[in-house]
Amino acid sequence: MADGEDSSSTSSSLLLLIQERFQCVNDGSIRDSSEQAWMVWNIVDFHRWWHAFETNAGVPLGRKLMHAAADQEEYSFNQSSFLQIGWLMKKKRLMNSLSTRWSQMGWGEYEFGATRVFSHLLAPVCSGFALAAVEGMISKRRKIQWHQVSNVQIQLEFDEDLRSISQAPPPPQFHWDSDSKRPSFFDVKAVQLDLKSVEHGWTHSGERTCFLPSGLFQRLFESVNMQGLILRPEILESWEFSEHIESSTWVPFILTSLAVDEVISQSERPIYIQDDESWNQLVEVYLRPFGFGTFLDTTSLDEQGGIEFELLPSPLLPFTVAYLIAFWQRGFGRKAKVKIELKNGNWSLQLTSLLSYSH
Repeated sequence: MADGEDSSSTSSSLLLLIQERFQCVNDGSIRDSSEQAWMVWNIVDFHRWWHAFETNAGVPLGRKLMHAAADQEEYSFNQSSFLQIGWLMKKKRLMNSLSTRWSQMGWGEYEFGATRVFSHLLAPVCSGFALAAVEGMISKRRKIQWHQVSNVQIQLEFDEDLRSISQAPPPPQFHWDSDSKRPSFFDVKAVQLDLKSVEHGWTHSGERTCFLPSGLFQRLFESVNMQGLILRPEILESWEFSEHIESSTWVPFILTSLAVDEVISQSERPIYIQDDESWNQLVEVYLRPFGFGTFLDTTSLDEQGGIEFELLPSPLLPFTVAYLIAFWQRGFGRKAKVKIELKNGNWSLQLTSLLSYSH
């Protein structure tokens, strides 16, 4: 009985620490004290998303993901003065702070001395977070290799890197968020999680879950854009974009959508769409509580479920759009024709049937 009570009190204190660090705000995002956006990911979903994203890209992207994680974690450290600890017992106190951080985020455990990680998260992501921690602690660059020893153990190897330390820049902006005014965060709510502390992380509603920073994805998308990938014509035929923006810059946006569609099609989530109110319910259950965004308004376009969403410019936009498309396709059992354009400073997402259905 005592063990159960102990575990329950650990879970309660962990949730309180998370609620002190993060807040759900009115634009459907979760923000930390530096106003950086974070998402709460089901770890199985994240694995599926990544596998589909990389498969559709057609090139290996593991090291790109690792560097995106490392740069974003380094940027987070700098934003929060995380590494600015007085010199007395600095290493020990930093290691304790890192251990607490990993525990709160749901990333698992990083054993600094043994250079190994115990985590259910993808190895490139854990390795990137660990690399940022090591470089922050010694104030020198390092090269990293990782080896997946078991499904939860990752062994790390660090080598000398002669590059000088320079601060990680902010996450890049894209056309889908570059026009965004700094959102006014009102209607702030506490992060609500059905949280249970477990070995190597925590669960929400019984599923292993963790926080991931939006900036990690922004950095990954920039790397993907620099690859100059060309998507297959059968993928592109269902997308229509604003004319003033090069379609090539939408590649990571489309890859995100294809990958989220894979996540939804493999999940047990019940998706029912009967009317416009159904969309509000879907957002309130699946998106907003986890920092995946929301919409401002909807307009019905036809009697086959065609709908237009008004969306704020936001770094979350690729995921908000991806989930709305995936819900539409799951709810109606048809492939969507997607049209995205700027209207009066906000984004319009129109979803209609790719095939026209005659009566």
